Amino acid sequence: MKANNRKDTSIKWKIFGSLLVFIAIIILVLWLFQVFFLEKFYVLIKSRSVKDAASDINQVINNENYKDEIDAIIKENEFCVIVYENENETPLYSSSGKGDPRCGITEFSMKKHMDIIAKLQKEAKEHDGTASTLLEESANKEDFNFKEEVELTDRYHSILNTPYDEKKLRKLLPSNKNAQMMTYISVVMQADKSIKTIVVNAQLTPVNATIETIQTQFLIIAVILILIASLLAMYLSRKIATPIIEINDGAKILAKGRYDVAFKGKGYLEIEELSNTLNYAAKELSKVESLRRELIANMSHDLRTPLTMISGYGEVMRDIPGENTAENVQIIIDETKRLTNLVNDMLDLSKLQAGAQEINSSSFNITEEIEHIIARYDKLLTNKDFTIQFQYDKPVFVKADIIKINQVIYNLINNAINYCGDDHKIYVRQLIEKDRVRIEVMDHGDGIEKEQLPYIWERYYKVDKTHVRSKIGSGLGLSIVKAILELHKAEYGVISKRGQGTTFWFTLPLCIADHEKMA
Repeated sequence: MKANNRKDTSIKWKIFGSLLVFIAIIILVLWLFQVFFLEKFYVLIKSRSVKDAASDINQVINNENYKDEIDAIIKENEFCVIVYENENETPLYSSSGKGDPRCGITEFSMKKHMDIIAKLQKEAKEHDGTASTLLEESANKEDFNFKEEVELTDRYHSILNTPYDEKKLRKLLPSNKNAQMMTYISVVMQADKSIKTIVVNAQLTPVNATIETIQTQFLIIAVILILIASLLAMYLSRKIATPIIEINDGAKILAKGRYDVAFKGKGYLEIEELSNTLNYAAKELSKVESLRRELIANMSHDLRTPLTMISGYGEVMRDIPGENTAENVQIIIDETKRLTNLVNDMLDLSKLQAGAQEINSSSFNITEEIEHIIARYDKLLTNKDFTIQFQYDKPVFVKADIIKINQVIYNLINNAINYCGDDHKIYVRQLIEKDRVRIEVMDHGDGIEKEQLPYIWERYYKVDKTHVRSKIGSGLGLSIVKAILELHKAEYGVISKRGQGTTFWFTLPLCIADHEKMA
């Protein structure tokens, strides 16, 4: 396999890049709202405010103390207000003569909007409702005729206490020669059919200086955030990468077959979980390696023993006259069969574990099959003082692969024969549990420790770790049983206590139709 020469980006630079992109997005969003759209937002909010103020004034205009209530509204919002009634050019209310330098409209300046007002009044009358418009204009001092303005209103006289003083009057106007302002004109048809024209004026503060200030701040903030991102990337990469590097180094050691390696990744949950998983994997691999070595040793023993006996008896029969007897020939035949069975069992187990064998299910009488198997064992174990008892209530049918289920029963009985107690008694029981049948094979042997039970299904696993050649079978029986039953998706297990014998069991679904026919 070719080595990959491409050098992937380290986690430090990936974190730094991610933080940098995040910061850039945040700054871009803030710049759009605080700089690019600032003036538009400002005008939008200001226009909404003047409209709300006009609506509030309309609510109080018919009250007895409407002047005080309007004064409160314009004081709160810093607006300038003029109210006309019907088509009169003389205001019903005006805040333009109250000495507020923020006021951008007067009775005089409103003359240029009288055409607009007349048009809105006509529209309100026709629709028996309201009409309005919003104007944006500049408040230029040069547009005012101060003498005529003073003559048109006495409010200035009350403030100035003189018939005419242009210098003082100029102070009442916006300080910026070309200040921008917003004028909202609302014409409302009242309940008594009178028409009230409400003019609300607000100065628009220039935002250019604010925008320049914010832009400068953004540059400084961007530099600070980039520095913070760099430091944070270094910290996070060290926090994240260090345990990953340690785990990677440990995995390389594990790959060399050193299963005593310990993974100690700490820092955050995922790393700790990965460390625990790898520690568990190392422990299990160590067990597998141990079992593999035992398997090789045990298989070598079981293969060597029959070969040695075949070779030995063959040499004896060749070299010693009179030893070519039927008894010696039978020993050679028996050992050949044992060797054949061992090889066949190894092949069967490999096929089962590889998923190369399929189930050929059919309905059959399992009770009858067990009786046939025990009958064969009775002939095989003649004069060997072994007893196999079969206990059942009535014959039952199951749907399964008859050949493979027979193989399961053979292997369980073989295992019981190999490990039964001094009484040499084996019990096979058939129990009906609702819609399933449970088959048990029990012996009175030494039993198995509780902590050893999960491992007995492994190939050649020995409780006492001392390999003894099986009396019957290949020593792979329980592994084959497990593979076949899992292929059938059957439940199975073992019940055992040290000194109290062992019971192996499995269940299969009953074939109700065939069972009813037999009944």
